[in-house]
Amino acid sequence: MTTPPTSGRNDGWEMDQLHRDEITVAMNWVIRTCQQIVRDRSHKTFWAPAGTTDGTPSPEQLMQTARTDVLDKLQRIIDGAQFVMHQVEHERAKRKQ
Repeated sequence: MTTPPTSGRNDGWEMDQLHRDEITVAMNWVIRTCQQIVRDRSHKTFWAPAGTTDGTPSPEQLMQTARTDVLDKLQRIIDGAQFVMHQVEHERAKRKQ
């Protein structure tokens, strides 16, 4: 953790630290979600679709499983992280005005 400047003025250090923390938390969720997907859905170096007992799933089955197991889950987390970034940018722009 960084320490605030030693000068008598804060100069926005606390807000900067809050923004760093918010961004870090958002990005940690993205990374953790990726790790969870790898842990739950990978076999060696390959993605292993959930619920496929048959050795040769159809392309439709693969697409649906890819969406539910990986893409949709990641998209929700990425959208949340993007929202945090947008909010930080908005707050910082307001502060500069």
